[in-house]
Amino acid sequence: MKKNFAFILVLFMASTACNNRAKSPDLRDIEVDFELIPFYEELFAIAPDSFVYEAERVKEKYGSYLDAYSMGVIGAGPVEDEAFAENMKFFLAYEPNQEVIDTVINLFEDKESLKAELEAAFKHYKYYFPESGIPDVYLHISGFNQSIVVDSSWISVGVEKYLGRECVFYERLAIPLYLRRRMSPEKIVPDVMMSVAMTEYPYSSEVDNLINQMFFEGKTRYFVKQMMPDIADTTLFDFTGAELAWVQNHEKMMWQYIVEKKHLFAVDRMTLQRYIGKSPFSYHFGQESPGGAAIYVGYRIVESFMKRNPETTLSQLMEMNDGNRFLSSARYNP
Repeated sequence: MKKNFAFILVLFMASTACNNRAKSPDLRDIEVDFELIPFYEELFAIAPDSFVYEAERVKEKYGSYLDAYSMGVIGAGPVEDEAFAENMKFFLAYEPNQEVIDTVINLFEDKESLKAELEAAFKHYKYYFPESGIPDVYLHISGFNQSIVVDSSWISVGVEKYLGRECVFYERLAIPLYLRRRMSPEKIVPDVMMSVAMTEYPYSSEVDNLINQMFFEGKTRYFVKQMMPDIADTTLFDFTGAELAWVQNHEKMMWQYIVEKKHLFAVDRMTLQRYIGKSPFSYHFGQESPGGAAIYVGYRIVESFMKRNPETTLSQLMEMNDGNRFLSSARYNP
């Protein structure tokens, strides 16, 4: 991957597709080599009082990953710091973490299906981006901090962020219902692939306006769709079935409203947030609309472009950053 040690928060039901489902390429000759490493299992298998004796072994085994985890995820400091072992002891002994680890171990007992899903997505990634490396995937517990952490050779997933919409921990933390729907096991692989897209092709438009944001959000979800052709659109967009039906039925209205209000080139943060931010509903479209409804429109613009320009590769699409020029070429007309 291009970037070293970048942290990405990603707080991302069968349904009908936006259009026809993405066509899966022939992957029979594609091979990927990666490990799925349940780091949390080994870490929490150590008794808190024993960590001081196990620290050197864990450091040697996990190297720079442990340092990144300690500093950037749980705030225990550098592994060479004198306080490292004591900080880790406290983290392991913290009672809420003990309750979380029991739930995680039960929910993710079978990791073969998760690895198979990751393998399928990575095979698609290797098909479209043959020169790219495939990262190892770690599973960690962060104390409800980082969802996804990305480094040059690995991606690490905070599994306690994917325990299911009805998880009691999320209720205790007062996490809103519209955010909890992103916190289910089926979101792990899409979030991993989204983090790949956002790391390799970060938002870099010269002007931070609505059309550039819509284009970026749309193309990253288009990327995920190509990595996971069978993904439900409710999962892809974090919509309920009713919300997906709403945006499908009101696509033209949403687009006309944005254009008529001259918001395409708006740059103020409030306007952008009201169209694409995480929220119970999209302010400009009414309370029946889902939050981030304009992301769906951005995705549809990308679909329109790719259908009109079939010679454009996925790599070329992801390199594009000018939403205004892209919109002209897409000739989007809902």
